[in-house]
Amino acid sequence: MIHRKQIMVCSVALLVSLTAVSQTPKTSQGYELYSWKVKGHWYYSLLPGTTGSRSYEEITAPKAVRRDTAGLKTALQKLSRGEEVFWMSDAPIAAGKSESGKMLNVKHPSRNRIKDVKAICASLGIKLKLSSVTR
Repeated sequence: MIHRKQIMVCSVALLVSLTAVSQTPKTSQGYELYSWKVKGHWYYSLLPGTTGSRSYEEITAPKAVRRDTAGLKTALQKLSRGEEVFWMSDAPIAAGKSESGKMLNVKHPSRNRIKDVKAICASLGIKLKLSSVTR
């Protein structure tokens, strides 16, 4: 009888814990936004957040790069409301130079351009955070 009660209590505890785990919201590491200027145009790369360091090739991959604010807006519209975007002010050391020797000068643009991007994010329900150091 005691053994049967112990099994029943353990079974209920297991079900409760499995239910709690399945209902725990998945946490996002947000997104990383990199920006740089080439020949009068701003380029942006919006990538899923990572705890690791980005390479030049990751940041400048053609599928990730958007030109000018309109291109960035298109990428931002694909994110869910409530997402966090960390706008990096510089690139990780590993991303400063490509394997072929090309340089990447990641930086924040002018205050007016930052204000425009902030307004786009606000209208989409995205939390934009300017980051002075890479995560």
